[in-house]
Amino acid sequence: MKFIINYKIVVISCLLFLACSKRETTAPERKNLQEAVFGNGYIKQEDEYTISSTINGLITEVNIKEGDLITPQNLLVRIKSDVPNVQLQDAYVVNNDAIRNTANNSPQILQIQAQINQARQQLILDQNNYDRYKKLKQTNSVSQLDLEKAESQYIASKENLRSLEESLAQIKNQLNLAVQRSKIQIENQKAQLEDYNVIGEKEGQVIEVYKKKGELVKIGDPIAKIGSGKYLIRLYISEDDITQIEVGQKLVVNLNTYPNHGFSASISKIYPGFNKDEQSYIVEAEFDKLPEKLFSGTQLQANIKVGERKNVLVIPTDYLVKGRFVTLKDGTEKAVVIGKQNKDWTEILSGITEKDIITKKK
Repeated sequence: MKFIINYKIVVISCLLFLACSKRETTAPERKNLQEAVFGNGYIKQEDEYTISSTINGLITEVNIKEGDLITPQNLLVRIKSDVPNVQLQDAYVVNNDAIRNTANNSPQILQIQAQINQARQQLILDQNNYDRYKKLKQTNSVSQLDLEKAESQYIASKENLRSLEESLAQIKNQLNLAVQRSKIQIENQKAQLEDYNVIGEKEGQVIEVYKKKGELVKIGDPIAKIGSGKYLIRLYISEDDITQIEVGQKLVVNLNTYPNHGFSASISKIYPGFNKDEQSYIVEAEFDKLPEKLFSGTQLQANIKVGERKNVLVIPTDYLVKGRFVTLKDGTEKAVVIGKQNKDWTEILSGITEKDIITKKK
């Protein structure tokens, strides 16, 4: 009985030893590898814009909600406008007063017109007197001095009439200019009043509404985000990778809203400048076929295919030890020179061949 117990112990020990010593093995193999550049980003619409407040005030109406379709001149939001309304009415009063002043029966024009009429009568008298003195001088009935005085009076009357007529024309110009200025003031007040009515710029869909009825807004505060046009993929690419990107390259996109599905797309635009805010270059791409549902702002990750390498010697990355060694079948570690790698595969440049058997170290 004792012998049987010992025999069982020996058998169990041997089985445990064999189980512990058994490890996964593989051999390097040749593969054709796709080279890709990683980028992350989000979905946006081709024409997205944010409507911001151009004045300070209290929101009295919000006529939109997320998902609404808008057309140009739709009233989206109204802001309280008591002061601009009063200023507009004042501008109309000033304009009406200016128009009345340009009429022929206005006090200013009547006053100077009366002076002109009087000056014309005086000119007629002085001209007749001068003509009479000229005839009398021909018979030496008046002195040369009297003739010269009559002539001076006639010239002065003529100059006075000319001056008054010029003044009338100048006053009319000033009054007409006052009318034009008052019209401009009306248009300015109307434009200012329009700032209190937030209008849609063009057709689109409301992506997000930032303000509610009763909230205060300041100049520059965003009120709503509007989007229109086709959906685009906006990607951020590092400085190390941007030189490998070209328009037309294919990529596989993984959307956060479709975590288990990859969508095919193509690079459509490469922005030439470095974006300091994102510390990246910006690239846009278009879907080859749109997903069933898309939402502006959806986060995503993408792998851009930049090339293919054929007949590359690789091993599974999890067989690599300490980043530069592999474990041979006999348990010894051997140094290898590696090339490019990802989470699945590591390129082997030298150190082992397809004939070597390597084990996964536990």
